Amino acid sequence: MKSLRILLTPLVASMLICNSALADEMRLGQRITDLENRVTALEQLLEETNAKDRWKDPILWRRIKREMSSDDIQKLLGKPARIEQQIFTSWYYHPSSKLHSYVWFDEGKVLGWEVPD
Repeated sequence: MKSLRILLTPLVASMLICNSALADEMRLGQRITDLENRVTALEQLLEETNAKDRWKDPILWRRIKREMSSDDIQKLLGKPARIEQQIFTSWYYHPSSKLHSYVWFDEGKVLGWEVPD
């Protein structure tokens, strides 16, 4: 009986350690998932908060390159105040002026732009 106890004690101890490690790993995995969800929610909130006036940042306008897609421009500057479709598509960012803060597109690719004053 004593020899059986000697054999089982390390086995039981290793099972407890494995169960504890597995529980720790599951808690860590859940914590990582929760943190990833929080980061995603905060990024969306930051984007919504900054999107309104993001177009005013001259550094962002310097990142525009010819042939960028309209999706890339929207990610960079946010939604335009208005869009006009004529020969070219024009996205105006200034709420009241057509003299600056616009991007021209031809077939969804940047053709030209004018930075904010």
